Amino acid sequence: MKPLHIRIVEDFKVGHEITTKIIKDVYASTDNHSSNTIKFLYRCGAIKKSGRKDGKYIIYIIAHNSYEKTIKKDSEASKFRKKTYCYTKCDVSELAKTHNPLVLKFNELLAEVRS
Repeated sequence: MKPLHIRIVEDFKVGHEITTKIIKDVYASTDNHSSNTIKFLYRCGAIKKSGRKDGKYIIYIIAHNSYEKTIKKDSEASKFRKKTYCYTKCDVSELAKTHNPLVLKFNELLAEVRS
């Protein structure tokens, strides 16, 4: 699964206006996560301030070459992130939604435990 900042840059076109409220509404993220995403995009130069506000939210504009800038900054920052294995990233509800042999095995184990 892609990080939120990369998904935002892929989904919105150059010149599109975003705020933390839009990110919360579209991607169902928390206040803290959406504001951290905005800060990350601003630091790498993928967005710039428009100088306007929508209530308490500052309006940002997607800049040119935002995807390349975000990917470059993400690769620089990834060496400082905690390393996790791919199988530890999904939780039980996510695993139950997919159709693969792991789900079947998981259901068998649950049936044994419940009986």
